[in-house]
Amino acid sequence: MVGKILRGLEARFPWLSRWFGGRLDIELPAITLSLVVHALILAGLAFAGYQVQREVQREFRAEVSEAAPPSDLNFQDLDQSADPPAEMPQAGTFAPNLATSITSAPSAAGAVPVSAAEDSTHALAPELARLDVRRATEVLVPTAQLLGQTVSIKGNGAETVGGVEGAVDRIADEIVRHLEQGPTLVVWAFDASGSLVAERQRLGKHIETVYTHIKQKDESNLAADSGLLTMVVGFGQNRQAMLEKPTDQVSEILSAIAGIPQDTTGKESTFTTVGEIVGKWGKYKGPRNHPYHVMVIVVTDEKGDDESRLDEAIAAARRAKVPVYVLGSQAYFGRDKHLVNYTDPKTKQVFSGLPVDSGPESIMLEQIRLPFWYDGQQYDFVDSGFGPYGLSRLASETGGIYFITRFDTRRMGFDPARMREYRPDWISRNEYEKRVEKSELRRAVINASLITQQRLPGMPGLYFPPADAPEFKDAMANNQAIAERTAYTVDEALGPINAAAKYRDRESSRRWQAHYDLIRGRLLAMKVRCYEYNWACALMKKDPPKFKSPKSNAWRLVPDTTIRYSEKAAAAAKEAESLLRRVVEDHPATPWAVLAQRELKDPLGFKWVETYVPPIRRNNNNAAEAKKKKTKAMPAKPAEPPKL
Repeated sequence: MVGKILRGLEARFPWLSRWFGGRLDIELPAITLSLVVHALILAGLAFAGYQVQREVQREFRAEVSEAAPPSDLNFQDLDQSADPPAEMPQAGTFAPNLATSITSAPSAAGAVPVSAAEDSTHALAPELARLDVRRATEVLVPTAQLLGQTVSIKGNGAETVGGVEGAVDRIADEIVRHLEQGPTLVVWAFDASGSLVAERQRLGKHIETVYTHIKQKDESNLAADSGLLTMVVGFGQNRQAMLEKPTDQVSEILSAIAGIPQDTTGKESTFTTVGEIVGKWGKYKGPRNHPYHVMVIVVTDEKGDDESRLDEAIAAARRAKVPVYVLGSQAYFGRDKHLVNYTDPKTKQVFSGLPVDSGPESIMLEQIRLPFWYDGQQYDFVDSGFGPYGLSRLASETGGIYFITRFDTRRMGFDPARMREYRPDWISRNEYEKRVEKSELRRAVINASLITQQRLPGMPGLYFPPADAPEFKDAMANNQAIAERTAYTVDEALGPINAAAKYRDRESSRRWQAHYDLIRGRLLAMKVRCYEYNWACALMKKDPPKFKSPKSNAWRLVPDTTIRYSEKAAAAAKEAESLLRRVVEDHPATPWAVLAQRELKDPLGFKWVETYVPPIRRNNNNAAEAKKKKTKAMPAKPAEPPKL
């Protein structure tokens, strides 16, 4: 037997004979023959492994663009009071030893009032001390454009398409693929809420194109003779079938979509709807009692209000072997809501900034909520690269795909091929909580995120009147209070983060590594900024300098690379910058890198420069007349904002 193998090898590789100095046959010792055969096998495996390694090590590159809107600054920005802090910081910290005249740190409930213009959808956290994962799990939780190519990541992420138009061809591909397996029933489930009215109308116009593409791709004419049937369902708080029975007539499908009534409850029973669809049509039998393959396509821009039914919907779909596809918007990174503008189709009244439950991409909020200082993109909302957790998991576990459509054309994009290794934990809530409980680092990330979900007051003012002006003291007091309010929350969030530092290198997940480095870097950077700001204000109050230019009438704080408060503050600034640079380098073209790069845009220190601010002139007569006209034009009672 061995001789036969070797003679075959000799015929395929003649150089073996020359290597052994003669013809290969079974007269060679058995041990030699065995060594030769095994050596050849090992060499082949090594070569194959080398090729696989080269393939795995390929890199994907993507670009993210950003725009920096201008910002107007004037004395209306003045919003902090202090004497210079003591020269020596407290032991073991660089927190300032403030004199008694400096505004005291607010309590957990928030002693400093927040601006009335703040987002009303985010209430102050009721408690800021010693949060743990048990409390974290009680929090109510819940695009991108592919750059250069379209990548399908079935079961592992999302596929990005250029809005409704980009989804048409991909949906047609999936339907044809199911047709090749046998007669197919497609059930379209449309979110009937007001936030999706325009997109639903757009998609309705493109449905005919979907079926035209199916006909073009269906070379074997499998859709003919009721081979492809369609059902349309509208859902909000309740569910409604828009056809008496599945149809193969495109005109009936279009009429059904156009006839979906708008739901005004603001509730989306998404997962209940999927479960009921599977229960009613999952084992559908059409003409001649022939069984059909069923696929569900959900069209929505929200995460669904009945996520408690997610596991039930997944189990039902898997039992019936029904894949669920989703056409949805991309979840915002670490945010559970985003704000939309809505135009009432009847009154044409525009409502701005209405909250929509669109995320997050993970089971819980895994990112801090911290405002950026200075001009530039504020990044309150950054694309996550994934759909919301529940719908993404539903598609993944049933064999479908979450198609990211650009419901908001102003959004940035991330390459899903690169984002694959940052996939959120699409697992059950119980399993997620167990993993967080076992990890000091993950628990710290969740706690820091929870502490910062309160709405912080934003950036303090940078322009101040001269020290002898009557408004100088109030301007200093108000603005220092803002910086101190932020510093208090940052210190609370840094507690669990610093305690978990030794566990950083033990974390194997790229996603959680990026979370930790970005959070710690941003919190340290903000802490340094707040203390440097208060230090600069305290020095200005104690020993205000004189203007050198006769035109100057105000003082302005500008970012500076020098950290003046203490050596420990300088060390913390250096650590923050190092962490943020590591995020940019280790996680390029990801949401983490975008936020880290923005934080690095401006130095952490401050210095005073004199400047000139034009006085604000108001015409009291014109202002009174404008106010009078506005009062007359206003309706007796403002319209009630719709529930989206």
